[in-house]
Amino acid sequence: MGKITKRSLGVFALFSLCLGACAGAVVWALLRIMNLGIHLVWDVIPESFGHPVVYNFIACLLGGLIIGLWQTKFGILPDTLEGVMADLKQKGTYPYNRLHILAVSALLPLIFGGSLGPEAGLTGIIVGLCCWIGDRLKYKGAEVKELAQAGIAATLGVIFNSPFVGIANNFENKDLEDEEPQKAPAEKLEMKKAKTMVYVAAVIGALGAMGGLSHLFGGGMGIARFGRDVDITFSDWKWFPVFAVISILCGMLYMLCNRITSALGERIIGHRIISCMLAGLFLAALGTLFPWTMFSGEHEMSEMMEVWQQQSFAVLFLTALVKLILINLCVNLGWRGGNIFPVIFSGVCMGFAMAMITGAEPVFAVAVCVSALCGYIMRKPLTVIGVLLLCFPITIIIPMAAAAYAGSVVPVFGILKKKGKTESM
Repeated sequence: MGKITKRSLGVFALFSLCLGACAGAVVWALLRIMNLGIHLVWDVIPESFGHPVVYNFIACLLGGLIIGLWQTKFGILPDTLEGVMADLKQKGTYPYNRLHILAVSALLPLIFGGSLGPEAGLTGIIVGLCCWIGDRLKYKGAEVKELAQAGIAATLGVIFNSPFVGIANNFENKDLEDEEPQKAPAEKLEMKKAKTMVYVAAVIGALGAMGGLSHLFGGGMGIARFGRDVDITFSDWKWFPVFAVISILCGMLYMLCNRITSALGERIIGHRIISCMLAGLFLAALGTLFPWTMFSGEHEMSEMMEVWQQQSFAVLFLTALVKLILINLCVNLGWRGGNIFPVIFSGVCMGFAMAMITGAEPVFAVAVCVSALCGYIMRKPLTVIGVLLLCFPITIIIPMAAAAYAGSVVPVFGILKKKGKTESM
């Protein structure tokens, strides 16, 4: 960030505020299109179709066919969130000549019910736009990277409706660390303060634009809120290790499934239609048996909060496991997208299942399970806390932070490793 600090930080922060507002507007528009597409495919058309199970298979297989044909022509898109960040670090920029193609690639799996979140595709689009703006303004190197990082912070902030997640993610992500020579501690501190100011400005602009457009026209996303105050007792805390261990074991299942489905996807990578239709077949079959496992989990989370006591332990527990499996089947067989929303939903189901059999406070159980599961998979406890901070009451912050940290420090062993690295969000 050397060149940026030589300019007026206030001017750059103001520019980031405007950039964040543009990012928020773009994200709102794409989410609006996504919601309209989902409404058409899953609400309007099925009304005239008499067999919901048959329609499930038709819609998912048709989605797989369309995605496969699209990828045959344009390639396997969108990149994962980590892939976008790694590309930005290595090349100092991100391609922006095919943003319309990237937008369609990101929307298709979401519209056809994929067990995916929108953050991967939307982040790639916003980073591409930031790099385009940087090139138009003749920015170079560190300046372009800072614009793109501000765009990432803004995008994640509006998707999760949490101003902290994008900022925390940028500071925790090793793919975005500075490669400049070692600086004095005072200089590093000043750089972090400057970066924080830029990111905060971008997030404020994005949330403002998203909030205004959502108020006027509807739309947007965000995690469901467990809004009521919770009194945690020793009886609840005694279950903390059990909830954390079970959630981490589920995280290991996720990693193992990722390894297996990655190997399957690599074997048929040259047959895009077959691969994507196979993902559609798995989605339809598992989605028919466990309807909660389809889609990102954002809307389903709100519904689950209302009806979880009417479900059995087996339904809640199996839904959590199947969701983790289905995420990997979708991503690694060609339905590309993010995994943050789906993993959180899996943790919510697991938490409610644990509360049902232990009698623990449900919000406490959900907070611990979600935090430990996300902490293990993401390996970024601050980002996990940033995502969930506005989701749970402040009285849950200590067990939530403890679970996120505990999950992040548990190592990933043996077969769960892939080329020395774990798959993270």
